[in-house]
Amino acid sequence: MMQGLNFLDTKITNFINSIILHNPFFDYFFSFFSLKGNSIFIWVLLIIIALILEERKNPGIQKRDIIFVTTFLLSFFATSMLVTFVLKNIFQRPRPFFPTSNFQLQTANCPKDFSFPSGHASAAFAAATVITAFDKKRKWLYFLVAILISLSRIYLGCHYFFDVVGGGFVGFTISYVILHLLPRFEESI
Repeated sequence: MMQGLNFLDTKITNFINSIILHNPFFDYFFSFFSLKGNSIFIWVLLIIIALILEERKNPGIQKRDIIFVTTFLLSFFATSMLVTFVLKNIFQRPRPFFPTSNFQLQTANCPKDFSFPSGHASAAFAAATVITAFDKKRKWLYFLVAILISLSRIYLGCHYFFDVVGGGFVGFTISYVILHLLPRFEESI
């Protein structure tokens, strides 16, 4: 059964990589969204934009802003720690290896830890879920960024398709649970 899943996963991953052009523009574009493990900077920028664009009657920092940022950090780091230190070590799935010349440069920049689940995808979907709870008007933007971060991991040859799907599911689920365990957050929005 696992062999069949790995075969399907490889086929889907190869298909995705065959429909996206591999050229310097996309190399730069997807490298930006991966940021070599520092995708939190993208989310901090989006949080600042969300806080600026949020319509409010009282300017300045509000209690709900503090709760929002605290919830974001709790969700982002809980997800990252669970994936990096627990789940990757349980599953111990090797990272993909693509012997074609298109991926030699990209895979050289991949982390050396295990592949499943994707830490980038889990953190991206955790972040998008929390920010969407705060700013529902632009949820399409937040989830688009999460999808682009996840897709960048496939494009760069660092993950298989199921790695990013699993990571996205973990990130979404953890944020969803945290958001529902903190009812004051929802009431303050």
